[in-house]
Amino acid sequence: MGRMEEVLRLINEGKRFPQDIARELGITVEEVEGIIELLKSLGYIEEVEQGPACETCPLRKVCYGKCIVPRVKVLRPSFRVDR
Repeated sequence: MGRMEEVLRLINEGKRFPQDIARELGITVEEVEGIIELLKSLGYIEEVEQGPACETCPLRKVCYGKCIVPRVKVLRPSFRVDR
């Protein structure tokens, strides 16, 4: 499996930050960011804003960060990826 596919798989599994993905794959954050930009341009993922309180929110599995708290950008697949 190529690196693009691995990054997409990790995002689909819930990894939302480039630093986490880079650590998991043993590559640089810059390389992950480049792959993410390519995946965004191809429509495979989208970037959404998410607040810091989202991690503890009981609705976090169905909501992608629409609260009015300060936001950070996270990634999510733009469509379901079947295994």
